[in-house]
Amino acid sequence: MAGGRRYFSLEAANELLPEIVALLEKAREGKRARRKSEAALAAYKKRLSDSGGAFPNWNRLDAYADQAKTSYELMKRAIDRIGDWGVELRDVEAGIVDFPARMRGEMVYLCFRLGEGSVQYWHREAERFGERQRLSEADIAAIDLDPGV
Repeated sequence: MAGGRRYFSLEAANELLPEIVALLEKAREGKRARRKSEAALAAYKKRLSDSGGAFPNWNRLDAYADQAKTSYELMKRAIDRIGDWGVELRDVEAGIVDFPARMRGEMVYLCFRLGEGSVQYWHREAERFGERQRLSEADIAAIDLDPGV
């Protein structure tokens, strides 16, 4: 890794993609499950409050809290693993990740969004997802395979 950052070729990004997709799906699942557990906990607390603070079911309260914590940990493990590979997660819900690369000597990102099938876009370091461009043959040929340059 040059400068402590991993740079990807298009081939390397696409080879890693199946594992990244699986992790993105786990992260999304964890985030949704956490949201659902937190909503259930909030609804239960509201019912308790509306009933004048009746005797709470502590087991139920603990179960909601445990579900939220477990879901968060699932999401965090998946996000951390994506980062361990040097891939940058941009949006869990949309499933957007960036693979750092060098093109024509410039730092760029090879960009992927869940559902696209393969890495087909890129954008400059200072640009966002909405500014990404489809990779042309010339762009692919210009990706530096030796990022230490």
